[in-house]
Amino acid sequence: MNLFQHPARNQRGVALILVISSIAMLTIMMVEFTFGSQLNLRISKNFQNALKAQALARSGIHFALLELKVYKSLKDNPMVKQIPGFQESMLDQIWQFGFIYPPIATKKATFGKERTLEEFTQKSKIDGKINVTIQDEGSKINLNDLENIQYRAAIIQQLDSIFEHKKTTDEEFLQAYKDLQFTDLINNIVDWIDKDTGRVGGGDEESYYSRLPVPYRSKNAPLDTVSELGLIEGFNDDTIFNLLLPYVTVYPTEGINVNTADATMLLTISPDLTPEEAQKIVEHRQKSGGFKTPQEFEDYCKNTLLKSADFNKNPKIRLTTSTNVFSLESKAEVGGATQTVRAVVNLSKLSNDGAPQIIYWNLN
Repeated sequence: MNLFQHPARNQRGVALILVISSIAMLTIMMVEFTFGSQLNLRISKNFQNALKAQALARSGIHFALLELKVYKSLKDNPMVKQIPGFQESMLDQIWQFGFIYPPIATKKATFGKERTLEEFTQKSKIDGKINVTIQDEGSKINLNDLENIQYRAAIIQQLDSIFEHKKTTDEEFLQAYKDLQFTDLINNIVDWIDKDTGRVGGGDEESYYSRLPVPYRSKNAPLDTVSELGLIEGFNDDTIFNLLLPYVTVYPTEGINVNTADATMLLTISPDLTPEEAQKIVEHRQKSGGFKTPQEFEDYCKNTLLKSADFNKNPKIRLTTSTNVFSLESKAEVGGATQTVRAVVNLSKLSNDGAPQIIYWNLN
């Protein structure tokens, strides 16, 4: 058959092919457009949720600043100090509360209280969750004090105590690090922050850093953030880094705050203390409202707990019962998007409106 004998039929066939092809192309375009729209909508929604979470996280920090402002105001109020039985450490409960939203009812809460919390949450119309914590930086060891030869021996003892305590409570950790000389790692911190280029014990402190795939030099200056610890020889091991992380700071303190230090930190004050005795100190200060002075704390340990006059003598650990530097962390979640704001404030330096001065701020 000669195809050219039926041009009309051929034209209809071509037209049909064009129509089918057009429909197929339109279908593909519609699918692409629909998918693209859904994707853009999802991206837009995620971005919107991230912005909301960021705003909530910032709000959490401002709420924490308000708590600290109230704490500072009462702490400095002479009228408050005249209240019978008042102890400054009692005010710690103001900032230790932190902030959680939605509020969580305690196990002892009545049905009526639970109902009230539910109604409050519904009426507040806050779309998300917030968790704000405040920590006393004075309950930690200031790594930058290692540069001061006067404090170095005491701080080395404290840091080594944390390492040794971990070995006695974690068999897996013991097996992994039983041959590690932790004081060598502490000396690496000294080399990082001191101004000379020689290693503690001899040698060039640059020898390790210059051989790295991406070489860098020892800082020879104080640490600005705790995260810098990960740059120092030996602390690129996450297990070792995370071991110290809860117990160290880079901000100036007057010593370990015995009213806020946890049981592990209290153990670093004296090798004579046992974990059970450290826990007794925590329980005692909860019942008594805390220690008024460092001397009261030492007297309690010497006369009641240990019955030893040699407590905290050699080396002498600096102690205090109050602090001005606090770290804040605010985590917010909205629709699966999470944002975290971290800040450090100094209560001894206030802004014009009386708010604590922010000396560090980090978003995620």
